Amino acid sequence: MSNETEAVMLKAVLEQYATPDPKIVGTIPRNGINLAYVSHSEITRILIEIDPMWNWQPIDWVNGRPAIHEANGVATMWATLTLLGKSLIGVGSVRADKPDLDKELVGDFLRNAAMRFGICLSLWSKQDWEVKGNVESISVIQTRRAEQAQEAKKAHPANERPKSSPQEALSDEQIASAFTTSPTPTTAKIGSLISDKQKGLVSSLAREVADGEVQPIIRTLFGKDNLNTLTTKEGSELIKHLMDMRKKATDEQPF
Repeated sequence: MSNETEAVMLKAVLEQYATPDPKIVGTIPRNGINLAYVSHSEITRILIEIDPMWNWQPIDWVNGRPAIHEANGVATMWATLTLLGKSLIGVGSVRADKPDLDKELVGDFLRNAAMRFGICLSLWSKQDWEVKGNVESISVIQTRRAEQAQEAKKAHPANERPKSSPQEALSDEQIASAFTTSPTPTTAKIGSLISDKQKGLVSSLAREVADGEVQPIIRTLFGKDNLNTLTTKEGSELIKHLMDMRKKATDEQPF
């Protein structure tokens, strides 16, 4: 996956998950006020929804367990969270006398590290996120840059092709667009049915790497027989799988 494609996908996480569903937001009293929070189980569900291959690793190990530092009655654990191929450092901190210290440290770490990716970021910020103005501007800028880059590429003389030439391979910009959501209030959450844009990219990639026969791949990956029954998340996974097939085929070509 190119850096540009990875960046678009990570920005899509911010678009869709910066403001959590009010149904999963709880409150906890802290220093005389009620703080809003999302449980680590809901954070885990969101991580799986975004990237089923997500994982985390502690920064250090002690006797086969994540290293925990205690000072002034507070226990801390530093670790990295990997999502969509990107790893960021986070920290979990709780009172050292907690009965389920390890579990609470992991839960607090997941909330902290997920925030670094933009998940439930609105709960950590004093800014009003209801309109999602900043998130929309990110999408607008990204779309404009991708369109400008594509137009510049088409205009270059070296990229001219005769009308009879075979269909060109999909560019990273075209593939990345499948992971970019429209900056409108009606943007669908990951989990809705596969979009027309994703289906078009699946069809094009399948012609390149599987002679257009995508149904066996769908059956193997998801146990389904119809492309139209996939969710947007499954559609993204299928596109990444086909991209990997294309890269492998390219790498194996002789010089």
